[in-house]
Amino acid sequence: MAEGGVVLLVCALFATMVISFARNSSATYDEVAHLPAGCTYFRWHDYRLNPEHPPLVKELAALPLWLRRDWPMNVDLSGADPVAAGMTSNVAALRWSWAMGLDLVDEEWSFGHDFLYGLRPEALPRLQAQEPGIQNLQAIPPMVSLHRQDFYNHADEMLFWGRLPVMLLGVALALLIFFWSRELFGFAGGVLSLALFCFDPNFIAHSGLVTTDVGESLFMAGAIYFLWRCSRRWSVVNLVLFLLFFGLAFAAKFSAVLLLPMFWLATAGWLLARPAGMVAPEEKQQARPFYIKAGQLAGLFAAGLLAAYVLIWAVYSFRYSAAADPRQAARAEAQILAAAGQTNIVSLTPYRQPGQLAIEGAVRGTAAVREILRAAPGQPVDNEHIFLAMNQVPVGRGGRLILFAQHHELLPEAFLFGFAHTQMRSHMRASFLLGEHSTTGFRRYFFYAVLLKTPLPGLLLILTSLILALVRRRNWSRSLAFLILPAGFYFGVAVVLRLDIGQRHLLPIYPLGYVLAGSLALEWKRFNRPVRLVSGGLVGLWIMLASQFVFFPVNHRWWQTVAPYYLAYFNELAGGPVNGYKELVDSNLDWGQDLQSLKYWLDRNKITEPIYLCYFGMADPRYYGILHHNLPGGYLFEPQEGFDVLKPGGLIAISATSLQGVYVAPEIREVWRQILEHSVPVDRIGNSIFIYQFKGFTAKP
Repeated sequence: MAEGGVVLLVCALFATMVISFARNSSATYDEVAHLPAGCTYFRWHDYRLNPEHPPLVKELAALPLWLRRDWPMNVDLSGADPVAAGMTSNVAALRWSWAMGLDLVDEEWSFGHDFLYGLRPEALPRLQAQEPGIQNLQAIPPMVSLHRQDFYNHADEMLFWGRLPVMLLGVALALLIFFWSRELFGFAGGVLSLALFCFDPNFIAHSGLVTTDVGESLFMAGAIYFLWRCSRRWSVVNLVLFLLFFGLAFAAKFSAVLLLPMFWLATAGWLLARPAGMVAPEEKQQARPFYIKAGQLAGLFAAGLLAAYVLIWAVYSFRYSAAADPRQAARAEAQILAAAGQTNIVSLTPYRQPGQLAIEGAVRGTAAVREILRAAPGQPVDNEHIFLAMNQVPVGRGGRLILFAQHHELLPEAFLFGFAHTQMRSHMRASFLLGEHSTTGFRRYFFYAVLLKTPLPGLLLILTSLILALVRRRNWSRSLAFLILPAGFYFGVAVVLRLDIGQRHLLPIYPLGYVLAGSLALEWKRFNRPVRLVSGGLVGLWIMLASQFVFFPVNHRWWQTVAPYYLAYFNELAGGPVNGYKELVDSNLDWGQDLQSLKYWLDRNKITEPIYLCYFGMADPRYYGILHHNLPGGYLFEPQEGFDVLKPGGLIAISATSLQGVYVAPEIREVWRQILEHSVPVDRIGNSIFIYQFKGFTAKP
């Protein structure tokens, strides 16, 4: 009973911190695509939007909204004429993005924006009275004041409800870590592992966002955990749960493909390792010849593949086509192209049939990008070069396999396209590390991400447990194969692929590391009772404090507050959150989550004049009533003004990612550098938005 109370208390604290973060955070970048896409899967049984990830986690997040029936659940996207009303309203824009979503994949962002921040048509007369030049709801200047009632939805409320299922996935992962560690190292080990996870600011933050990272971490850790249990004791429960978690991982994110080699790495390590000392009773009872064990594991692997195959089809409603009605989707595309005067064009994307996703185009595009970067490393890659190379570069063995699966409809269309499209995107991603920029990534990126973003208690305890596990071999040492080998392999693949946009891509390795850290409880038990009480209390206090404070001198203070800005967490080695922007940005620090906090800051300081805004994110500043000039490199869903609008004395609010110029041209980056050199720092919002007062100079882009 006491044990259960401790576990429930720690999980409750975790959930409280997640809710605090979720309540205080604006829409982050990917959420604007993920949550609306999940709603469309329920409402219209269509999988054209956001194919970059399988549907499972997005559907779970969208379930509360489906039950609430928020706008635009009542809009008929499938049967409406997408061009009849032009682009003068949010409903018309929503239909246009939907109709073109199969051809232009990036329309998912426009659809998601209109879904969350759509304006009611009855707002137009009031806005025209305020600004006579406004013609329609798609052309509202950022200087026009909007009211909350002008919007169809309460976007923050929708996001909060969508984030709650992801929080439950985080709690489930916490319990899985506890039970795994408890089986290996007893209750003390389980609590240590549980605390390391529940007080990790990175998991607190990502458990409060509608993204796939925490869900995939749960499913991959669950698959490895029940694989470990199957290796020790075959039972129906262990087998069924392994198959379930293994299949769910493939239904949640494409990185689940790494489970295939991880399965054999872990089991090979277990088969080849010799137990130190006495064999555990259950292993002794089930001692089996090597070839029988290998055969059983091969059968388990085959069953896992079958489970994954069935669950992949299940989350796509056992239908091949992404569109619920491919013929109607093709007709809608043809109407739009005809209205634009492009009657001789059947598709804007090469190697694609109307009403379908461009699987062959994505496969050929991946091969083309790979060849272009091989020939000219580090050089910019544009669509013109890709389209030219697509006809000449061979697609390779992997590409041929995807095209074979497409031809024979062996997997759902959206799954095949998403897998191919993700591969292509992974070769062309701008990244930032320690003041350097790259379009192809850094080999050392994830080393720094782990070193600077992992709380010091977790980092030190994982390293200590790893060293002791290799030095002091115990009965449980055969289990090392299931903890170290999968985590090491996953990390190695991340380094090689260089998808350097966030530490969140490494989250699946942390549960394994935290379970391993639980082994220190075996060393702790060697001490006498007074030492155990004091040391256990100090370690527990350190872990909890590290989630709320970073002890590093800044501004004459020896600590920095973390809560509730958990996404911006950096440890003491990085100099804390205030220095994080110097090392890593994007989803490591600034994902657009603090726009709501910027509004609070403006109100608190009684700022009524328009500010100069360069915001990296997808939340709509007009939704919060922020009057602003949208500067170059800023918000994507408004016209961007030139630097000449800057006036001396005005306030500049710039996101950390924009401050470092990650996604802008070098010449724009240079102008921003000059502007900020002629500005005075005023404040920071959640360590992700910087406030400056502009002193004045002539900017020349």
